[in-house]
Amino acid sequence: IEVSKAMLDSERAAEQGRDAEAAFHQRRVRLFTDQLVEANPVLTEISDCMTAEGRALDAGDADAAAEWGRRKDRANLALAECSQKYNRLMGELREEGWGDSDSAA
Repeated sequence: IEVSKAMLDSERAAEQGRDAEAAFHQRRVRLFTDQLVEANPVLTEISDCMTAEGRALDAGDADAAAEWGRRKDRANLALAECSQKYNRLMGELREEGWGDSDSAA
């Protein structure tokens, strides 16, 4: 949703000749896309761990379930770190703005 919104914002700004604003929104698109690329394997790991943990519990293997739970916890931590990284980068981008008066709203 955020990528689509940033793309639309960029297109609208470009159509109205607000090139600096369009470039700003393109940087947003890149950040959102980079975040998705980085987070997707972590999300897959979380999902796989949840599935394996459930199967281990169903099989009565508490030790395996605990190990899958620990792996899931590590993946959740990695996801939180990814989120924090991109929140920081997006905040920096917002602070920079598009730096051009052609985009004053």
